[in-house]
Amino acid sequence: MEQVFERQQISAASLPPRLKEKWSASVLSEGFVPFPKKLLRCMHTLFSGPAAITELAALLAIVDYRRPNLTRNPSKRFLAFLAGLPEDRFDAALAGLEGKGYITVGGTADNLEIGLDGLLKRIGAETDE
Repeated sequence: MEQVFERQQISAASLPPRLKEKWSASVLSEGFVPFPKKLLRCMHTLFSGPAAITELAALLAIVDYRRPNLTRNPSKRFLAFLAGLPEDRFDAALAGLEGKGYITVGGTADNLEIGLDGLLKRIGAETDE
């Protein structure tokens, strides 16, 4: 039986006022992904071309899933769902990110192990003066 995922819903009342000032409650109703200012500053360099937005969406889904003390790694299907992408486009985005050396991918489709060290090093190289 195919597993169906549901979008998380959070209460706007539980969000910090700073967030609610930046985005509407309806936009924040599924949560948010922290976005570092150093990445904001260099993303135009790191993400370009026709696949840039798809790769960025895939990356943000990966980051969104990460947290301390995970009990299991994500499945490819769930990360594609988080990113709002069909699984084949998510696969292509993963391949693009891996080809650029931004991520490493291991494990299986149901238990992905994704490292971000390459991306973190590139962000540092692009922004540290």
